[in-house]
Amino acid sequence: MTSNLPSLTPLWLIATFIGCAAVSYVFCFLAKFLFPTFRSGEHKPGNHRPDMPTAGREIKKIELPLVGGPAFTIAIMITGIAAGFVLNFSSDQWTLLLIGLGATLGYAIIGFIDDWRKVYRNAGLAERSKFTGVFLVGMIAAGLYFLLLPSGKEAYGLYKDLPILNTILCNPPLDKNASYCTLVHNPVIYYGWMVFLMLLTGVIGSLTSLSVDFSDGLDGLAGGLVFSAALAMGIVVSPLIDKQPYNGAVLVVLALLGAGAALGYLPWNWPSAWSARRGKATRRSKIIMGDCGALGLGGLLALTAIFSRNEWLLLMIGGAFVLEGLSVVISARMLTPFFRKRLKILRFAKTRDFIPHTEFPLPFLATPLHHHFDLLGWDRRRLVYGAWALGACFALIGVAVNFSPFAWQRYVGRFLVILVAAIVWFSGAWSKAYFVGKHATPRSRRQRLALYYGYPIEIVGIRLYHLVEVIEASEDVIETPAEELALWQRMTIFDARSMLGLYCYRAGYYPAALTQWTRIPEKNRILRPEIMRLLNEVDTRLALESQETQPMRRDQILRQEPILSGNLPPADLPNPYEPVSSEETGGTPLDIWASREPGSLAIEDEEAEDEQEHQVTAPLRSDSNGSGPITNHTSSEHSQPSITLSPQKAPAQDGDQSHHKRKRRSPSDN
Repeated sequence: MTSNLPSLTPLWLIATFIGCAAVSYVFCFLAKFLFPTFRSGEHKPGNHRPDMPTAGREIKKIELPLVGGPAFTIAIMITGIAAGFVLNFSSDQWTLLLIGLGATLGYAIIGFIDDWRKVYRNAGLAERSKFTGVFLVGMIAAGLYFLLLPSGKEAYGLYKDLPILNTILCNPPLDKNASYCTLVHNPVIYYGWMVFLMLLTGVIGSLTSLSVDFSDGLDGLAGGLVFSAALAMGIVVSPLIDKQPYNGAVLVVLALLGAGAALGYLPWNWPSAWSARRGKATRRSKIIMGDCGALGLGGLLALTAIFSRNEWLLLMIGGAFVLEGLSVVISARMLTPFFRKRLKILRFAKTRDFIPHTEFPLPFLATPLHHHFDLLGWDRRRLVYGAWALGACFALIGVAVNFSPFAWQRYVGRFLVILVAAIVWFSGAWSKAYFVGKHATPRSRRQRLALYYGYPIEIVGIRLYHLVEVIEASEDVIETPAEELALWQRMTIFDARSMLGLYCYRAGYYPAALTQWTRIPEKNRILRPEIMRLLNEVDTRLALESQETQPMRRDQILRQEPILSGNLPPADLPNPYEPVSSEETGGTPLDIWASREPGSLAIEDEEAEDEQEHQVTAPLRSDSNGSGPITNHTSSEHSQPSITLSPQKAPAQDGDQSHHKRKRRSPSDN
């Protein structure tokens, strides 16, 4: 059917993009002003929520209103319908536009139901329910596209040429040079293509929308990625305006609506370095899109690709979403259940305790993929900017591949996409392992022990490791060749924290040792009984020292439940990947050494070396010679013998007491 498009179609398309961005911006502002209390009450356990603080919190400061998605979804509907009138769409064009907008609204409604349950029931939809909902929306959209439009009845692409499948999707004889084949009234071929198209749209629409939903974990992350992908898809389908006038203009409008909606939403969800547990950066984000916006934008992106027959190109343009989705599917949905049933870790073969999945050889610390790098302590603003750059890189390569005239250029582009995706993917395995090494401290002849992640190597001057923190203990606490060989060896964060705590314990820095060991989650700590005994020993010693210096108050003896504000429980602790601050160790000796004069420091270092040469190392068994063991009054009579502490006096006694006060005081004193 002929189209009556205005002569200045490109200008009107640009106006549609700008108009959608402006309307989206205004509606997001109105939604923030009108619905400030529409906030999620869902609590997801695990240390994969580093944005949650460690104690009671005001919900108005942590959870943001889930109003961005409904706001820009309405903006998409209004701007899309207005564009149809301005561009003078024909009946077939209106049909295609309404199918796209209706499917977007359907995806958004599924997400809004999930958000509504999070706000008023503190739990969203089950994963199966959400997947079923978006899958049905995609199938319904494909069915309407097949029944109402001529282009829906054309088998195309790779599918019509596949063996066996081509016999039910295309009429013989097959023309391999044709890009598509028109269906005749053969019931098998007619309904075969309809079922195949509905299944294809349901699967791709579900995977794309859920992948966008997975990426909506940091401020601005999903919005920026959708903007680059939708804009690239609009550029890719723009030639269809001349080849297929009734199809091309509508598909370009749909792509630009998605890009414009994301652009108008981003100022209200701009990334920042804010994190409730780290630093004091100001959070610039005011609202979030929620599942409503993520599923809606993802579904719109998928339908634009399918209706323009570019679903395979969507894998390249949306490469960032592919990585986010694959990280969840492979790590959380496939490897974790498989390892739970079939994996046997010989180290824990004799234990009957529950083995958490964090001990499994998974490719990432947490999923989706951006949570892995967030747990490593990366600056959130830089992390989001890097993800935006990665998404723009995938989008540019996808556009270049689409317009490349030569086959070798297209193959090079595909190879680059696979190479970049592989580098990002394997960076998880590179950065998930930690190791304990030595670190040179300024103005000190001794090297201190430190925690790193990555590989302990350098290639052409490029470091493949990152320094996490430096502890109080020096290299002098290493006693045996086996312990020396254990340095620079990659291990889990829990083993690394165990080693660091042991070295702090030997050096007499008991608050620092306690902090290192309590960073290990209890389920992982139980699998290391020696560390559990040492932890109880140090905890008892600090309690006795504090009791000797000052009497315990009644509120310290009768532990009270923390008073929480808002509708969320406190975030699960500890987060073993977060560096230990000096406040947690009661003031580290590193701070003291850094404040001393260089001359006096050198003299004291020499004297300390002479003293340490004559000091006896703390024995690791209760039957060793030395001071009497300190009994752990909280343990049972059948517990293992306690470990004898070193007779040397622990340094920084004031730090020990202040650390103990923080450990023992009631939350009501805060």
